[in-house]
Parts: sequence; structure tokens; C-alpha cells
Amino acid sequence: MIKDFVNFLNEPLWSRQHSWRKAIWMNMSRLGLTGMHALPVNRRWVDIHRRAMPLKNLDPSMAGMKIVQISDLHYSPVVWQRYLIQYLRWVNELKPQLVVVTGDLITGGYRFATRVAALLSHLKARDGVVCTFGNHDYSIYGKRVNGEGQRRAKFLETSLKKRGLVVLRNQKLAVKPPGASRPLLIVGLDDEWSGNIDPKKAFAGVDPNLPIICLNHNPANCRELMDFPWQWMLSGHTHGRQVGTSKFGQALYPHRVRKYTHGYYSVNGRHLYVNRGISYGQRVLHWCRPEITVFKLQVSV
Repeated sequence: MIKDFVNFLNEPLWSRQHSWRKAIWMNMSRLGLTGMHALPVNRRWVDIHRRAMPLKNLDPSMAGMKIVQISDLHYSPVVWQRYLIQYLRWVNELKPQLVVVTGDLITGGYRFATRVAALLSHLKARDGVVCTFGNHDYSIYGKRVNGEGQRRAKFLETSLKKRGLVVLRNQKLAVKPPGASRPLLIVGLDDEWSGNIDPKKAFAGVDPNLPIICLNHNPANCRELMDFPWQWMLSGHTHGRQVGTSKFGQALYPHRVRKYTHGYYSVNGRHLYVNRGISYGQRVLHWCRPEITVFKLQVSV
């Protein structure tokens, strides 16, 4: 009987599992135990969200190109390797042309830098895997003057590059598949909390007529970056939490826009998407599941 139950948890008929799994999720959330969905009972509690991405001046040959966004892995003693591996396998099954990882790759010591680099190196995408950094990638030392945060971030960057991954820290990458006459530009900003964000450096020399996607870990500064010519901004950081729109959150951060918590926003005619991340912390509401986002490029008229 025990063996049959284990087999059921590993390979159930998923179409019939939503109701009871949702009930378990909601009760775990109320008790602050959302991390429990790493176990077989909820290990597939992930939202693969698909969305069109219209871009002005996109080369017609790139229409239909798939970009997959993941964020906030937080690989650490709490977020385990086997939990993350299942999601990375699903990313490969989506057959993306480009994968972007929008920060908070790790929450831990130096050993997790090499480990997350090894994990991400198994992602398969024709045009590469692009990583930007978030506040946790600098550990708790981001704002300190002793340089430890910088050393940790540099070690993570080196580990990722050794595995063939692209790291953008206030830098840009032109993606131009065979047959395209003009590139898609990916601009990756460094982390704001640690004080390393430098949009002027990142956007220096950028042709504003190109289709431009900006990777920016924390969406709170979205409006502050309106002077720069991005069309889409892809962010993470929030885990979908609703504290930004609560009275408590507004009291803590009265000077910042904290309403960008999850999903799509139109901001002054531009496009912002906030990914909920794939780690299993701070998921209070039942709909706030881990997320993999699949964007399909379209020519905007």
C-alpha cells in the first residue's frame, strides 16, 4: 500500500488533482508552510504562463521566437537542487530560443555559486542563457564597504561564465539569429539594492529604434527608468507578495512604487512583466504559485 501511494504521488492523474492540491496549498499558506510544496504532494504546483510580446521594429524573421523567463531561484540550504532541477527540465521541454534569469540566483555561500552555474548550464537555448543579478546575489553584504558583496557577486559571475552562460551587469547583448537583418537588444541592469545599478552605462550607445528588452530584478524603480529606450522590462524579486499594496507595505516604503507585485503592467505605454519566481518562499496567497513565463515575440504595428 505504501508503495502504491508513493507511486501515486510521483505520477498521479494531474487533471484530477487540482482541487485537493489547491486546498492543501491554501492551508499550508495560512501556516507559513508554503515551502512544503517542494515535496511530492505539490511538486508540480507551478504556473507556466504564456504571453505574447509585441515589439516595435522587430525583425520579421524573429516573429514567433520564444523567450523563457525564470527568476528568484534562491539556490541555498533551504531551496534544494532536486526541486530546481524539475523546473529547469520543464524549461528545456518548452524549447526556448533564449532563456533569461532575472536575479536572485542564490541565497547562500560561495559553494552555491558554482552549484547554480552547474544547474543552469543544462538549460538548452539556441541563443543562450542570460543572467542578471538581484540583491541576494550580493548576500547580506551588498551595501557594506568591506567589499564582500562585490567579491561574492564577482565569484558568481565567474562561475556562470565558466559554464558558458551570459552575465549582464549594466551591459547589453545583441541577439541576431541567422537570417535576421537587425538584432533584438537585451539590456541587463545590475542590482539596485546593492547600489550597483547603472542604467546610463547599460544603455550607452543604444540605438533607440531597435527592439529592446530590459532585465531589471526589482520592478519598483520602473518609472525611474523611463528616460531609457526599453519597450519591455522583465523583473522578479517580489515572489508575487501583496505587501506592496497593503497599508503595512506602504508605511514601510512610502517613497517607492510597490504596486508592481506580479504579472503584467502597462506603464506609460510600455510593458512591464513581474515574474513570481520559482523558489518556494513568501507565497501567502493560493494563486501565488511558482512561475515560468514563456514569451512569444510578435511584430508590433
